[in-house]
Amino acid sequence: MRKAAKSKKKKVVAAIVAVALLLAAFMWSPFSNYGISLAVMKVYSGIHERDSVMAKAGMDIEIPGGGETREKDWYPFVITYNPGEAFEKYAAGRHAGDDVELSIMYNFPAFDLVKGCSQLYNPSSPYYTSFYGAYAVKGKDGDGNPYGFDENGKLNLGLTAVVPEFDFKHLVLSDLGLDYEDMVFDWEIADFEEGVEYAGSGGWTMVDADLTVNGTYHQKEKFRRSYLQYGVPADFGAGYEDFEQVSMKGRVYGKYFDDCGVGVFFYIMASDEDVLKACDKEILGKSRISMLG
Repeated sequence: MRKAAKSKKKKVVAAIVAVALLLAAFMWSPFSNYGISLAVMKVYSGIHERDSVMAKAGMDIEIPGGGETREKDWYPFVITYNPGEAFEKYAAGRHAGDDVELSIMYNFPAFDLVKGCSQLYNPSSPYYTSFYGAYAVKGKDGDGNPYGFDENGKLNLGLTAVVPEFDFKHLVLSDLGLDYEDMVFDWEIADFEEGVEYAGSGGWTMVDADLTVNGTYHQKEKFRRSYLQYGVPADFGAGYEDFEQVSMKGRVYGKYFDDCGVGVFFYIMASDEDVLKACDKEILGKSRISMLG
């Protein structure tokens, strides 16, 4: 009986050791970065969803993630973030009135499971430095118009780039460690079209733009909070400089919803025009907006 008990105990100890070794191996592997990202961002996004502009206005914006379509080169789900007073202060210098609120819905390129990080960092990827999603803005500009629109609810082209610039500079580049004085965000409108059908409704204005921005590739110097979602930047080979400028394509669809006082901007920013078009057709264009209650 004692021998049987000792044998059983040894098996239990061996099993515990094996599980511990497997967990340790997982945590030290590049793949663990992806698991950490999924777990952290799901909770993080859920917290922000409950206090978002959309939730307060009774609006639901459904945007497919990479896990919901055939387009698997994007992260599985779209994340929600509320920048709070940071955007209000920024917008104050950009022709905004008081109490301007912003919620950001965003997605980024899928993880390279071997490298343990998003293709967002990979300068040789067509998805380099790319994002898509939506902005929901509530509040007035300095003239008393809905922020980003004129008195008739028509898109104000002069303010189209304000939210994307804030997002990219303050919430992407800054969190990755680039100093503000070194940031570049040049936005030049190439074309626009009014009265566009999009995301299940009409009345949108589509704006296409050419951009020059800092790329997101850089070498890690210390831990950054953004590494929890994108992973730690990997070594993608020689010849790349930290945050080197890159040419991008941008597309924005804007519409003001007068019944709830919210302006919605769907957006895509991509380093490859084919990626932008595919994202628009296969993912973002399949978004839907509905009013709750």
